[in-house]
Amino acid sequence: MRMRVLVTGAAGFLGSHLTDRLLSEGHSVIGVDNLSTGVISNLAHLHNEPRFVFEEGDICERLEWRDPGRVDYVFNLASPASPREYLRLPIETLRVGALGTENALEIAYRYGAGFLHASTSEC
Repeated sequence: MRMRVLVTGAAGFLGSHLTDRLLSEGHSVIGVDNLSTGVISNLAHLHNEPRFVFEEGDICERLEWRDPGRVDYVFNLASPASPREYLRLPIETLRVGALGTENALEIAYRYGAGFLHASTSEC
């Protein structure tokens, strides 16, 4: 079954590799990242991939700025993940673990989508 998947933190190390894997399996991916620790160059090779859409945005804000359409699965990988980053961004790390997760869960609930949450232990 081909799915339409939302990946938060898509420009990060894990998010970009997961996106590549999902696309290689024939799925469509909506990638969201605020680029606070992720880098757009991790996704540059997908510039002309029609099954990939990138939205720069912060999941701590309600994602109503764009209705993603049908979503079958949400991978919530948005979180500063290294000690250097979460020490630099302590409040942001807490916000993404709480508000960001709530917003991602709301999307999964709205579409009856599956959900996987990955985080740093510092949350």
